[in-house]
Amino acid sequence: MAVKNSTSAHAKRSRKKAAASSSLIPKFMKNPKTTMALALPIIDSLLVSFIIAYVPYTKIDWDAHMSQVSGFLGGERDYKNLKGDTGPLVYPAGFLYVYSAIQYVTGGQVFPAQILFGILYIINLGIVLLIYVKTDVVLKQHQGRRLQQLLLKRQIVMV
Repeated sequence: MAVKNSTSAHAKRSRKKAAASSSLIPKFMKNPKTTMALALPIIDSLLVSFIIAYVPYTKIDWDAHMSQVSGFLGGERDYKNLKGDTGPLVYPAGFLYVYSAIQYVTGGQVFPAQILFGILYIINLGIVLLIYVKTDVVLKQHQGRRLQQLLLKRQIVMV
């Protein structure tokens, strides 16, 4: 009798585990903000890839930034003498350090830099969406609409 009860209890636990795991996906997808928070980075990644691949890039700022960084890496420390195609350097010193690292990673080329900035953008978007999903206060009334607005706002800025 004890064996039958333990087998029965084990079977019940197995069925509960199976039911819980099979209902996890529908339960997860029923929450519109979670679904939207997963869909937006995927859609945004595709959109960023399309923009990088097919939208022509004007290199005005990039060339100016790289010439300013080259002057800094060449030893120049006087802001009056750090100039680019668009004029003198107007950004703080942290800009020079960050863009020096970007120049090192990308070799000063635009295409790898676009990919790097695209990756950083998607990581940033993921962090923001995680915060949005974790804080029910932000999305309590409007469900996934805030996430849609976030995506649209960022895409308008990117283009």
